Amino acid sequence: MNWAFLQGLLSGVNKYSTAFGRIWLSVVFIFRLMVFVVAAEKVWGDDQKDFDCNTRQPGCHNVCYNHFFPVSHVRLWALQLIFVTCPSFLVVLHVAYRDERERKHRLKHGEDCQPLYGNTGKKRGGLWWTYFLSLLFKMVVEAVFVFLLFYIYEATFFPPLVKCREEPCPNVVDCYIARPTEKKIFTVFMVVTSFVCIVLTIFEVVYLCGKRFWECCGVQRTSRHNNTNSFVMAKIPQSANSANSIYKEPEMILLSGVNKYSTAFSRIWLSLFFVFRVMVFVVAAERVWSEDQGHFDCDTRQPGCANVCYNHFFPVSHVRLWALQLIFVTCPSFLVVLHVAYREERERKYRAKHGEHARLYDNTGQKHGGLWWTYLLSLFFKTVIEVVFLYILRYIYDSFSLPRRVKCDVSPCPNVVDCFVARPTEKTVFTYFMVGASVACIILNLCEIMYLIAMRVVMLKHHGAVRASLKRTHSEKSTVMLK
Repeated sequence: MNWAFLQGLLSGVNKYSTAFGRIWLSVVFIFRLMVFVVAAEKVWGDDQKDFDCNTRQPGCHNVCYNHFFPVSHVRLWALQLIFVTCPSFLVVLHVAYRDERERKHRLKHGEDCQPLYGNTGKKRGGLWWTYFLSLLFKMVVEAVFVFLLFYIYEATFFPPLVKCREEPCPNVVDCYIARPTEKKIFTVFMVVTSFVCIVLTIFEVVYLCGKRFWECCGVQRTSRHNNTNSFVMAKIPQSANSANSIYKEPEMILLSGVNKYSTAFSRIWLSLFFVFRVMVFVVAAERVWSEDQGHFDCDTRQPGCANVCYNHFFPVSHVRLWALQLIFVTCPSFLVVLHVAYREERERKYRAKHGEHARLYDNTGQKHGGLWWTYLLSLFFKTVIEVVFLYILRYIYDSFSLPRRVKCDVSPCPNVVDCFVARPTEKTVFTYFMVGASVACIILNLCEIMYLIAMRVVMLKHHGAVRASLKRTHSEKSTVMLK
């Protein structure tokens, strides 16, 4: 793991947090994320391989493991850590929105104009509500994942022996869990740290509301004392390299090219894509399918039958298909970056030829002319790619759910054999998650296309009205001069 990248990723959240928020971030980073990566994840390892049952009935081992561990603890914790940090990034995105408004305001009215915000990172107005709602979301996410852990495993934390009665086991078989004591210790540790984070978030909510109430009471007392409701905002100079600029954070270096020229919908799409698709794919989903063919068990020992049946039912692995989807769906976005780079190169050559004050474009990143069409086509291509990959996934597997057992009659199998898929429940959960994220990205793309077209129509109508007004004024002046 790239710790420098992770530090940059969390610094934007830390910058706008209260004292309780910084303590919460330290607990998440040190006692949860580092313990998860360094120790807890390795305890589970290839957990299914070490799950031992006192029978050699083909498929019994797979079915019993899936029954007792429908979703692995480490994958559940990985999802929890991803989801619980997402609300904090809402605050960072809100500050980035304020920075962008401030930048455009200064570009329009000059560097010495009255600022829109005294401090873009100060929790006032809408940013206060964003911060408050992010705390509520974090509490809800923590509580939901703790409930899921107790609900899935029925509050039984790793007994050394479990009894399985699932088909095709011939009778009640005894199955032994690997490292039950060590797993129990780490499970209790992760649950306790979740509760500690919930308590810290509650304290922060109380602190935030109490401080806001105290400030409101103080403002009312000051207003009555001064008999005035006027409020003067002091101008705070900000340089282009201001500390509040989100575009200078390390986490935005890789994504700034796409993010810089995007609308609000596209920034949401980029956050959804990076956090809920790329991170979930890398951290959790990819590992569910590891050694998938090795755990594909058929009730025959005919050489080659298991390989042929696996290839018949899984011609292309889900994770490989998703990897291709993630690569292809990001490519259209870079067309916009390349178009802007082409404009900047033209602008540079034009200034070198005609002087520094000569300009071809008011703003090389403004979506007008050819760049508007490039941006619109990139959205269209992204939507088409998403739909095509969803159709391929559905076409290959006939469903988004993975069955526990499949029947295979492909040569060289001697007859119709039963084959048992490893971790079918966990794979189904991640398949639906990735499909749901794809559908959400498609909806965002469609919303952005409609937004772009609507804004274009409004702009064209405005320009038409301005031209008509100028034409009318010019006609009236001509009439007056003739008289």
